[in-house]
Amino acid sequence: MQCWEMETNTLDREAKRLAGELVRSGLKELGKRWRCPVGLRTKIVAHARQCRSDGETVADIAFRLGLVESTLGRWLRREYAKETGRGFRPVSIVPVDSAPDGLSRSRELPLVAPGGYRVEGLDPESVAYLLRVLS
Repeated sequence: MQCWEMETNTLDREAKRLAGELVRSGLKELGKRWRCPVGLRTKIVAHARQCRSDGETVADIAFRLGLVESTLGRWLRREYAKETGRGFRPVSIVPVDSAPDGLSRSRELPLVAPGGYRVEGLDPESVAYLLRVLS
């Protein structure tokens, strides 16, 4: 019990220190346009992750730091996406007429699942149905 209290006090002190850094970096009023320095954002995300692992909500962490909840949530999601490789990826769409040789020019669409499985020979309606069933 005493160890948990020490850890909580340490996290509280860290939150106060980070909140002070936020104010010094130019964050004055909520709703004003402001960019957080990258180094400070990295520290805040690390602190928020520690607090989240202890069961604290993003809203509580953001309030204690003086941030808007959506901002902190967005920073956490971006870091998670960077680390896991998940998130948006660039996609190129080319007309069928300019498709490379060897690519089917029929109405059949190959489906490549995130796990790497490839399904070929399906029409667009079947692909749509399969995606609905799998999700």
